[in-house]
Amino acid sequence: MLWHGYIRPLGGFFYLPTYLLFGLNPVPYHAFLLLLVLAGAWQMYRLARALGAGELAGAIVALIACYHGGLSNLYYNSVFIFDVLCGLFYFAAFAYYARIRGSGRLLSGPQTVGFLALYLCALNAKEMAVTMPAVLLAYEWLYHGLPRWRLKAIARWLLGPGKVLLWSALMTMIGIYGKALGPLGLAKKSAYSPVFSWERMVDFEERHLGDIFYHLPAFSGAATLAIWLAVTYLAWRRNRPVLRFCWFWVLLTPLPIQFLVARDQACLYVTLAGWAVFGATVFTDWLPGAARVVAGEPLLRRLGQPRMRTILAGIAMLAYAWWGWRYKQSEVAPIIHLLGPRTEAVLAQFRAVNPHVPKGAKVVFLEDPWPDTYDMAFIAELWFRDRTATVYLNNKNPIPPELIARADAVFTWRDGKLIRVR
Repeated sequence: MLWHGYIRPLGGFFYLPTYLLFGLNPVPYHAFLLLLVLAGAWQMYRLARALGAGELAGAIVALIACYHGGLSNLYYNSVFIFDVLCGLFYFAAFAYYARIRGSGRLLSGPQTVGFLALYLCALNAKEMAVTMPAVLLAYEWLYHGLPRWRLKAIARWLLGPGKVLLWSALMTMIGIYGKALGPLGLAKKSAYSPVFSWERMVDFEERHLGDIFYHLPAFSGAATLAIWLAVTYLAWRRNRPVLRFCWFWVLLTPLPIQFLVARDQACLYVTLAGWAVFGATVFTDWLPGAARVVAGEPLLRRLGQPRMRTILAGIAMLAYAWWGWRYKQSEVAPIIHLLGPRTEAVLAQFRAVNPHVPKGAKVVFLEDPWPDTYDMAFIAELWFRDRTATVYLNNKNPIPPELIARADAVFTWRDGKLIRVR
């Protein structure tokens, strides 16, 4: 129900079953997150192949998708499950579409429904998915051509090759309406209200490319411009639809977050696919020439060019894996323990105390370790597994003594300990 503007409801299919089976044990959440990332890597491979990339290029894309240090919080913080789910269904929907169109066929009625179902899942995972119609338009233009700018020709095209694009655009407009004007619209919150300014666009691009190219914390404006000029040249110097399409992909897919505050790393998961296919394609384009040069050396001539291509590809993959591991050790591992030490301590205390309250209880926390958030209330509600229980935090809203006296349970937090007062 996109018109309601529900806040990313697909995440419930990840959180709720895991919670019902494993409670507040974080390990299963991370295990399932990584399984979904693995599924996303497979879908990125399928996407690359559907665009015409070779087997080797597809394998490189999958390797990049398995772990990209610039998006490190995608793999370590389960709050980014929304990005993983959005990417998974976005890649699956587009790969499904491109494989059918690449065979020279139009999508049948059931196939159109299948594509729209995948796209609906992507939209219900995160707002990043709204770029799908624009991406489909770029694909149709570069791979199959667009109609002439005449009303009848455009109408025929929209009823034929453009039919799926038209339906996806309709879904997108409903989704945008829900997010902007729906009763639960996310855009009503200041953190999700875009500010269209040159400064914010430049800031985003510097951080965006910094994450993609493993540069902390961001590139300078000059370096950002140089990278875009180089990528644009490589994309348009020859008639390579796959490179030109990837250029549009990396330009279009970040638009939903480009004018928001400080969106980077895991938020770039959908965009990563375009960069991965672009980089893998350029590498495999250059590989035969590099193999020919290296195999021309007297000491290596007996290996021949085919073997040398294999060796160079293997070296490149191992170098990428080594670089990712080195980046993880130097930049990621030192800060992992800072992700949620307070939450870890509170959960440990809940396990140690193992508090229980009657159904529909009124529960009061006189003190809690979060001065500015309601995390203690959320954890308590999840711990008690009772949607009818009411949790009050005295730190946030001072509670009248008579309400404390009537409470079914009273707790406090003192010196790192959860204490049951009554």
